[in-house]
Amino acid sequence: MKNILENQRFAERYEELKKVGLNPRRHTASNAYAHSEQVAAHAVALATQNGCSPEEIALLENLGRAHDIGKVMGTARPEKSLEVLEKCGPLPEPFLALVKWHDTSLPWWRSAQRGQAPSDKAWRRLAREVDMRLLAMFMVADRVDAPPGWRRNAPTTWLLGEARKRDLLDPLILDIEDHPSEVCAGAALVRGNTEPELLLIRVRQDQFELPKGGIEWDELPRAAAIRELKEEAGVEGALEPTETLGDVDYYVDNPSPEGGVHLKRVAYYRVEGKVATGPIPRRTRERLWITCSQMADVPLVNDDLRRIIEEALS
Repeated sequence: MKNILENQRFAERYEELKKVGLNPRRHTASNAYAHSEQVAAHAVALATQNGCSPEEIALLENLGRAHDIGKVMGTARPEKSLEVLEKCGPLPEPFLALVKWHDTSLPWWRSAQRGQAPSDKAWRRLAREVDMRLLAMFMVADRVDAPPGWRRNAPTTWLLGEARKRDLLDPLILDIEDHPSEVCAGAALVRGNTEPELLLIRVRQDQFELPKGGIEWDELPRAAAIRELKEEAGVEGALEPTETLGDVDYYVDNPSPEGGVHLKRVAYYRVEGKVATGPIPRRTRERLWITCSQMADVPLVNDDLRRIIEEALS
């Protein structure tokens, strides 16, 4: 399949995506055009590391740019993308089928949550109409700018798991080495002005850390940081993230049949506000307020946290 940007009708509509805003709870990209470009690049990376043919790589790159083209008509529904593409001239059927089915995970997952999971017949139809390998890689690529990362997207992980159960999907490498598959949010709560203090918690036996946790689907990272602070440290009050402090990256084992590891990122925020401490949560062993001068004597779960703490107290 040739580059879809060579199609003048499509290229003109594609430029219009620069004016289409996105929900910040679901995307970090600034607009639908930027999202599509990121998806296309990530799809190519996934296809390449899984040994796809040049034709398959080109198809997925084009799909990254075309999957949301219907948003120029004010909707994210795949059928609107197909309407736009029909006016761009003949396009390969396998490509159009992937446009049609690329967002299947969300409605199918919602149906499953209501106790109305798709039938075996529906799964067989899906497998007949699309290449499940390409669909799986693209669904992961489509989460490239999701604030929590693709591994915390319940519809995507559900569909991949269900496809594997039915032997419709062979093992794939779905993590890119330098791109986080999972993103968490952490909070550095600071109080006082003359000699500011920062709150640490001890969850493990003898090491301290900043409260942190996963970003829920459809949740802003800053909101997740405040929620985790309250849940893990038992802090109450009107709290507000005031600035970003940086990220801490590390690798964790993959909870999937493919095994291996994936990159996990924690984005930290400085938090201020009127603080009230409630009971210590069950999972937390201890709360500790420290000043900058005391930090060197405190054992941390990860030494990379020291730069985050220093920045928060500066």
